[in-house]
This record gives sequence, C-alpha cells and structure tokens, in this order.
Amino acid sequence: MDRKQYIQRLIEDQFLVEFDGELTAETDLFKTGVMDSFGYIQLLTAVEREFSLKLTDEEFLRNIFSSLEAIDAFVANKLAERDGH
Repeated sequence: MDRKQYIQRLIEDQFLVEFDGELTAETDLFKTGVMDSFGYIQLLTAVEREFSLKLTDEEFLRNIFSSLEAIDAFVANKLAERDGH
C-alpha cells in the first residue's frame, strides 16, 4: 500500500466513508460534510503519528488541506523535508 492509499484508508476509517465515483481524491471533504474542524485535527494527528512527522501549530492551521490529494501532497513534502530531499 502506498502513501496515498494509506492516507485514504485513514480517512475512510475515521470518517466512515468510501472513496468511489462520488467521493474522489480531489473532493473537498469539508464542503461535502465528510470532515469538520475537529475531525481535521484528529486526521492530521493520525497522519503525524503514522508517518513519524512533527507538525507545528502553524502547519495545522496555516493551510487547510481539504482533500485527499492535498493531504497527500503535504505529507509528501513533509517526508521529503524530514529525509533531506
């Protein structure tokens, strides 16, 4: 399972949804009612733990990542920073 699939599974398990034709990687999870601000913090905390990342308060709040695609891109950037790429 790759990184994006893993994040997708986290979202599906936490919010009891399934990515399909209607819910895609680009879907805004806030606008569709899948995720609220509390769920967002919980999700980023899980991502932080699962990928061994350290997120600052500013990163949690500066850019709100509202789709699977955006969250995956953020995690990819954080992993690259951490690993010195």
